[in-house]
Amino acid sequence: MTWYNSNWKSRWPVTVNVLGGAETSGAEDVEFSIPKDWDDFWQNIRSDGFDIIVADGLGNLLTFQIQAASFSKSSRVCVIDLDNVTFGNRNSISVVWLYWNYPDQASSLGSSFSPSGVKTGKIHLNAPSLRVVGDPIPRSGTKTPSAVFQKTTNDDVYIWFRVSSLLAKRLQPYNGKLDFETIQYVQMYSNNSAGSSDSGRLLEELTVIIPGWVGVCVTAGTNNEDYSVNLIVQTHGTNFNQKLSLNATLQTRNLFPLTD
Repeated sequence: MTWYNSNWKSRWPVTVNVLGGAETSGAEDVEFSIPKDWDDFWQNIRSDGFDIIVADGLGNLLTFQIQAASFSKSSRVCVIDLDNVTFGNRNSISVVWLYWNYPDQASSLGSSFSPSGVKTGKIHLNAPSLRVVGDPIPRSGTKTPSAVFQKTTNDDVYIWFRVSSLLAKRLQPYNGKLDFETIQYVQMYSNNSAGSSDSGRLLEELTVIIPGWVGVCVTAGTNNEDYSVNLIVQTHGTNFNQKLSLNATLQTRNLFPLTD
């Protein structure tokens, strides 16, 4: 079971940008902030923040610290550092998990350290909209992408892949939930009709991971050309260790003259 401990009632994925590193596992320090407008978090933590923790996707507690000078429940300010987190691929968008909502946690589980070369984490609270790939599984015997979308060459838009149906669930709930398999990291690719890949058609650093969904931001392209948008999802080695490939087609069409 991936849930850290049943005493903690709430958790949320933190998207971590580890793009640009080696295509191998390795350790990085991370820093992220809690959004001020996140009512569910701020209204359900202890005033001292002792119930705020961070774990990996298998439910293992990570070494973390809440910056003392940057924590205030009343002002809704919280900055969290992570020390020496092992990522399965250091050229990816990866995930760690923020936990909260345990009123009886009477002491901090955090540590004290000096982070260096930190990677950036981000908490996303937006819901998917438009350009939704609802069923990413292609029909048997075909290579047809699960959805086709259009944009202009000037548009920067998100394609949303629903991954919840592909991740294994529990048959019996734990902590009132059926969560089981979790995303370790994701990678994105875009190919033209000749199979040539170009990362310039993707804004990889803007990738969004929220419960059950991955949002991929696409940009640019050449008018009247079609591109594939490929999402690779790697789950954790424990459990099923799935590597999933999800696809969509993006048509670039300028129907009218465009200006910036």
